[in-house]
Amino acid sequence: MLTKIKLIEEKPLLVRFTLATEETLINCIITKEILSRQIMMLPDDKYTVAVKGHFNKTNQLVVQELRILDKDEFTNRLGI
Repeated sequence: MLTKIKLIEEKPLLVRFTLATEETLINCIITKEILSRQIMMLPDDKYTVAVKGHFNKTNQLVVQELRILDKDEFTNRLGI
């Protein structure tokens, strides 16, 4: 579940969110500008996602790819 979406920095655009799994909470960051802008438009606690990325030295998941699993008309219009 995608939750706690927040803007960290405007230039360069940096967005953070928490990925809530059944077992744990994972702090994630997105550095890709297009993906960051799309994620900022999503409401908290609504969408289930699949992500690909790597963990940085502060144990944050740096998201390279994100896919919405429970798409709806809104996410289709965003192109996510």
